[in-house]
Amino acid sequence: MRKFTKITAILLSILMLTVFVVGCASQNKEVIESDKLKTEKVVETLSFPLKLIDDAGREIEVQEEPERIISLAPSNTETLFALGLGDKVVGVTDFCDYPEEAKSKDKVGGFSDPNIEKIIELKPDLVLATGMHGEILKQLEDVNVVVFVVDPKNIKDVIESIETVGKLTGQADASKNLIADMNEKIDGVKTKGANLSDGQRPLVYYEVWNDPIMTVGPGTLIYEIIEMAGGENIAADSKEEYPQLSVEVLIEKDPQIIIAPKGSMGEPGAVKERKGWENISAVQDGKVYVVDENLLVRAGPRIIDGLMEVAKILHPELY
Repeated sequence: MRKFTKITAILLSILMLTVFVVGCASQNKEVIESDKLKTEKVVETLSFPLKLIDDAGREIEVQEEPERIISLAPSNTETLFALGLGDKVVGVTDFCDYPEEAKSKDKVGGFSDPNIEKIIELKPDLVLATGMHGEILKQLEDVNVVVFVVDPKNIKDVIESIETVGKLTGQADASKNLIADMNEKIDGVKTKGANLSDGQRPLVYYEVWNDPIMTVGPGTLIYEIIEMAGGENIAADSKEEYPQLSVEVLIEKDPQIIIAPKGSMGEPGAVKERKGWENISAVQDGKVYVVDENLLVRAGPRIIDGLMEVAKILHPELY
């Protein structure tokens, strides 16, 4: 029972951080459909009042350029600061710890359970929420708080969300500059890996958790990063986003590189000393790498830093 609870906590943490909310499958479908509409419905003018379609498929009108913004997710907080809006951020969650200045902002509670009363007390003219905040949207809107849902699913979505937040906050030019820098780095990674043959793409195991062994499957942001960085994911054939593996299966798959995250969800410990793992090529070759989990699970501007870090791990000869 304890192990089950731990697994549940790990998955919940990932889901909260990446906003891949399995429990909101129907809502995700709506979001995907709304994404198609988003491009068509975005009002071209950047003057206020401004109407935009958020990732929950709602048309949101912002009367004036926001001056008091609350972020309900670390990824949103990082986007706001990257756009030079730090002075306008009046509230963040307990998990918003980057950049350093974010730590000094008023806290509105947890990521999944923000304090409604505290949010209202801070008198925001804009709240950036995520796809998992559906239950509190109505509560905030009932008291005339403008809430915009940002819910990216992949790197392309992350870039589009930065563009949208830029328009929404009157920082369209800053968002263009940030996006240009991100796209340049993405193109650089793609260019360096363009001529890699299948045999040059190392087999990668990304460790979500180690007891039981859990990794990432297709449809997750980290899976996309590994593939884009020039690797082959050991769970490429999985039908689950976060499949569990036995030690025997992991040894049989024999990854050439192991990437283990370190952060609020835990630390991998001594991977090389785990029983049976000495038979894995990555361990034998000394290719076990510990990375900052926030670079890979937060769907904000730093996701590109995560991509570049993984690319350098997989192909140091190209960097």
